[in-house]
Amino acid sequence: MFVTRLFLISLLGILLTACEKDPPAQQAPGPISGQKASNPQGQSVTNPQPAPTTQSVGGVKVKIMPENPTSTGCLRAAIEGLPGNSNVVWTVNNEAVPTGAGTQLCNDHYKRDDLVSVQVGTVDQGAQASVTIANSPPRIVGISSTPGEIFSGTDVVVEPAADDADGDVVGFTYQWLINGDADPLLTESKLPGDRFTKGDQLQVLIVPYDSFGEGPTYESYVTTVPNAAPRITSEPPQEITALDYQYQVAVSDPDDSTFTYRLPEAPTGMTIDTVKGLIRWSLVGVPPGPYRIAIVVTDPDGAEGAQEYSLTLTAPQ
Repeated sequence: MFVTRLFLISLLGILLTACEKDPPAQQAPGPISGQKASNPQGQSVTNPQPAPTTQSVGGVKVKIMPENPTSTGCLRAAIEGLPGNSNVVWTVNNEAVPTGAGTQLCNDHYKRDDLVSVQVGTVDQGAQASVTIANSPPRIVGISSTPGEIFSGTDVVVEPAADDADGDVVGFTYQWLINGDADPLLTESKLPGDRFTKGDQLQVLIVPYDSFGEGPTYESYVTTVPNAAPRITSEPPQEITALDYQYQVAVSDPDDSTFTYRLPEAPTGMTIDTVKGLIRWSLVGVPPGPYRIAIVVTDPDGAEGAQEYSLTLTAPQ
């Protein structure tokens, strides 16, 4: 009997000790990141926004599409599962976006570097996702060049036009290709005219960039340098000082050095050397009056240059 009493007293002490211990703490569901919670002192604090991430509770998932957004277009909340309610709340840098956005939020609400979050459902049956808006790289929307026609010996200058959705200042890098080969020295907007000749194929690659990075490379059309027509650069003598009129025609052509000369219109007796371009005209017995002269020079490719002028002979005093 004494042993029995001692056993019961020991058992009662164990039970009393167990009752004095605190019950295990209940793990309450934590607030979805971005919402306000209370600290142990009862002060309202804001949970820091995490790096772009997702959180889900109760089998609900949400993802912001596209996954790497920029400040162009719209964001869309792709929801999986059944949220606790139909609420969709967007925040930008922890500030709630006015209601009415629904599952889509467009770029009039955010800009580059903004942290955009979307919360769906409730804390026990919902989800949240966050993304940081990335830089919108610039892109070239057009290009102009001068001169309008490209010939050997003439400098070519290109001027690109770019668009940047973030409003950044845009710069450009250039690379000229001649017959498909990139010359490491041809990296300016101007291509010197002495670097290419008739028949060469020209192309320029332009890369736009802002202070955050580069945009897509713009590739111009391939242009074949055409043959340039010869151009008469000399001026005919207007004063007649002897009875034998002479005029040496001078021609400029970046592609050729040999030409054929002719006189489609000239007074009787005037001739031109078809190879050298020297005009001769004996004025002996030529009556006074105006005379019209037309000169045509042709290069080996058939391109022509022309010059027309008038001479007036007066009666001898």
